[in-house]
Amino acid sequence: MCATTLAALQTAVLAGVKIDSPDKTTNNSMLHLIDQITDFVKDSENHDQDTLEEFKKFEGFVSEMRRQLTTNVAAAKKGALAEERQAISARKSEEKKQEKAVAAAARKERSANKVARKNALRSILNKYVKKPKSPLSGKTDDQVTKWGWRGLGLNYEHTQKAARKAAREAKKLQKDAEAEERRLANAGKPKNGDFARFCTWTSKEGRVTDEDIHSEGVDTKREYNTIVWREGFKGLEVEFDWTNWDDFKKSQDAPWNQNV
Repeated sequence: MCATTLAALQTAVLAGVKIDSPDKTTNNSMLHLIDQITDFVKDSENHDQDTLEEFKKFEGFVSEMRRQLTTNVAAAKKGALAEERQAISARKSEEKKQEKAVAAAARKERSANKVARKNALRSILNKYVKKPKSPLSGKTDDQVTKWGWRGLGLNYEHTQKAARKAAREAKKLQKDAEAEERRLANAGKPKNGDFARFCTWTSKEGRVTDEDIHSEGVDTKREYNTIVWREGFKGLEVEFDWTNWDDFKKSQDAPWNQNV
């Protein structure tokens, strides 16, 4: 093998023909290229200074190609990691969305149960707590005299007693229902400065609409703020390159904490 073989190899590589290109019929694999270079070095016809200088140039070219390949490999790895992070973020976002939908449905069900409970209590009150019919109605004076006190004793007093008992039971049920409502409303309610600043921040015009509040199955903005503080506010953490809402909402990156 003569020195022109190395020059031809350099020319082919420098001209942009890839080692594994289908357009190249020779030197089309890394192993084949290694064999050629090995044969070139062992060939006694190439053991001269000019060939050595040419080989050094080729060695420099290979070093440059190795640096480029290293850069390309690092870029590909970085891209793959970025895609993996995006996939994880998308999956967590979908899971959070499903959890919120389930929670909203549960809140709507509790709201319906609350209405049914109130209607039941109202029915009890309407049934028992009302003015009883007087036993003296339509009676003559003699009948009133004869049966008046007896009627009051047997009927009116009994009715009043039953009415008072029903009223006490209804009041107790109402009290228990109100206590349960307060407990559910206060469950998990955070009491901290971060949440207070978050409520002030969401009060700005346009950040929370009536449609947003109703979509969570609640009627007031206070209830809505409590829910989104616990579960997440419109994927805001993703916009700031955070993957965890609980960490983001108390961080300095959160908009409501930036001027603290």
